[in-house]
Amino acid sequence: MSGKEGIAIHTASAIGLPGNYALPAVETVLNELARFPGASSLVLEIQQLHVPLQAMISVPVETRVIPQGRGEWQLRICAASQPKLYPTFAGVLSLAPAGERSCELLLDGAYAVPLGVLGRAIDSTFLCGAAQASLERFVREIANRVATLARWAKFA
Repeated sequence: MSGKEGIAIHTASAIGLPGNYALPAVETVLNELARFPGASSLVLEIQQLHVPLQAMISVPVETRVIPQGRGEWQLRICAASQPKLYPTFAGVLSLAPAGERSCELLLDGAYAVPLGVLGRAIDSTFLCGAAQASLERFVREIANRVATLARWAKFA
């Protein structure tokens, strides 16, 4: 998808636990994200933009989470400060089985670029892949938090 609707994003991250252990942890992590705007960030390593620098860009985000059913949540992500200057994301995060002892978080949706034609030009050239990479990292971080929380709860 591209154009007015946005640019498609699809990513997944494995969790080395069965879904029944991971589900309560996913719900806890998503509730924390929604409850504390700006407490999480979308992060991008500058090198992913093919710039010969070692640095990271971090944008604190506000995440709206709407449960859609067991193991599925609608997400809307925007910058916590000056959201009109940054892309926004809308999509669905779901928890899916990935074998007998594992599951994965799947994120499907699209991001919309701000600033009209100028924003789309910047996104397709200098920032090409930035949204995909930062959302992949975001999902990996959620998966890591879920695995840690679920394992801790299992053995507590």
